[in-house]
Amino acid sequence: MRRIAPVLAFLLLSALSACTSEPKDAGHTTLTVLLDHDVTAAQKSVVEQRLRAIPSVEGVVFETRDQAYEKLRKDSPDLLADLDPEHIPESFRATVTDVSVAEAAELVMGTVDGVEWAVLKIADVDPLPSRIGAIVRLEPATAEQRATVEEAVRALPHAESVEFEDRDAAFERLRKQCQGKGDLATQLDSQVTRASLRLQLPLNGKGGTGLPEIERLDGVEAVRLVPVAML
Repeated sequence: MRRIAPVLAFLLLSALSACTSEPKDAGHTTLTVLLDHDVTAAQKSVVEQRLRAIPSVEGVVFETRDQAYEKLRKDSPDLLADLDPEHIPESFRATVTDVSVAEAAELVMGTVDGVEWAVLKIADVDPLPSRIGAIVRLEPATAEQRATVEEAVRALPHAESVEFEDRDAAFERLRKQCQGKGDLATQLDSQVTRASLRLQLPLNGKGGTGLPEIERLDGVEAVRLVPVAML
């Protein structure tokens, strides 16, 4: 499966988050489902049906390549100077209003045929919350890689409540949280859960979070910014 360049994925998630309805609750999250370049019409229909069927998912919208390209061209013309619309994936975006199912929803949608990548982030709200949660998901990594990542996370300025969760514990937690909430508990596959470091950071506007540097470390699969209530 062709992977999207990290810088392009970042731009898509940053510039297009406003495509969803505007949630007013700081506990809401935005789920973005980026589609494969060669996704079929039938697969696209199934992706939308699966997304709409998830409990607490609202405001589902579809973004074409041309629509996404135009927004990105306005926001980041220099970075996209050599890109054509066909390089931009189509996508669905939605708001998840229940933090207890948001993480499972992301993992489940990432396994649907025709999906390139599913990404969860805290919803845009005004005013911003005073604190934000961060989930640093780990790839199957060596003990040395994990130790390096954990040391870097704990060294982040103002990082608080840093906790490690192994893969099995993550699966059990998510499965329990999804009980009685549609088919999420049965759709969740233990193979897609990951060990992670989970922490809180203040949003005080003073300097960066340091998380982009963490995401580039060997052994890190992804970093997600989420409501503190998700941790």
